[in-house]
Amino acid sequence: MISNLLVIGTGSIGKRHIENFQKYFKNIDIVDTRLDRIAEVKSLFNIRKSYTDFIDAISKEKYNAVVISTPPDSHLRIAQACEKKGISIFIEKPLGMNTKGWARLSKKFKKKRLVNYIGFCHRHINFTKKVKKILDSKILGNVCGVNGRWGSYLPDWHPYEDYRSFYMAKKTQGGGALYDECHGIDLIRYFFGEISEVSALVGNTSKLKISSDDSAFLNLKMKKGFYTQINFDLYSRYPRISFEIICSKGTLIWDRVDCNIQIYSASSKKWKTINYKKDDLMNMYPAQAKFFYDLLKKRKEKSTDIADSINTQKVIDASFLSSKLKKIVKI
Repeated sequence: MISNLLVIGTGSIGKRHIENFQKYFKNIDIVDTRLDRIAEVKSLFNIRKSYTDFIDAISKEKYNAVVISTPPDSHLRIAQACEKKGISIFIEKPLGMNTKGWARLSKKFKKKRLVNYIGFCHRHINFTKKVKKILDSKILGNVCGVNGRWGSYLPDWHPYEDYRSFYMAKKTQGGGALYDECHGIDLIRYFFGEISEVSALVGNTSKLKISSDDSAFLNLKMKKGFYTQINFDLYSRYPRISFEIICSKGTLIWDRVDCNIQIYSASSKKWKTINYKKDDLMNMYPAQAKFFYDLLKKRKEKSTDIADSINTQKVIDASFLSSKLKKIVKI
């Protein structure tokens, strides 16, 4: 019986996961080093037990799954401990700080037949799936090139707290534009396949008081032969999150901010807009929760597991290396 869930890390995304998973799990326990967060979560949700140390929690209780919603620098350590205990895991993206240790861990999870899912929730947006179907149908012909934009203003993310205290501001904890906004890299892989080469500039160009990067400009060569360019930043006062996909028979624009798909037909020389609602966007979180629960019920579906997400992490690692060496890096 699938009834016990442990959520490690009760920040904003941790609370969101608790809200979405409470309909599937009878018992939800939490772990956080901050007592104020524990108190807040207990006031909002029906929490069975709380801990300040995750080792203490997984040693005392039996869990069907653990949600790891802590900063990326702790992901591998927690995942390794869960594997030893035979517990399935849900990890908030990105996978971790780099690829080191993950391939070996992936094999261990596979051997024990444990679910291991990485939270690239944008794949669960209905208009993301619509774009995938359009591209796969070849209605617009072959993809010739892609321009991506993924930018927003970090201090606006959590207006209730000082952005400088948020892990996103801290390089050592895995914050920054490239790590956190890697949804864009995952979607590139989802839409177009794997990436073979990376040329990147990653660094700080704004006056934000952070040690992590606030901008990343990536030029990617796809294994299919065409090029993709995407830039991430944490200083855009007007958020833009979109892909312009240029094809041989037209152009398609996926816009996450305006929640629409725009399609240009080269034959009719006209644009068509398919509008969605913000609810369609935000439903990615409950849809993802159901998807993970279904994985636990052994429904066989392809997912962004550790093995798949290593390929996204490789692009992140290659981007940092390319920027450091000032040269193209092959994946």
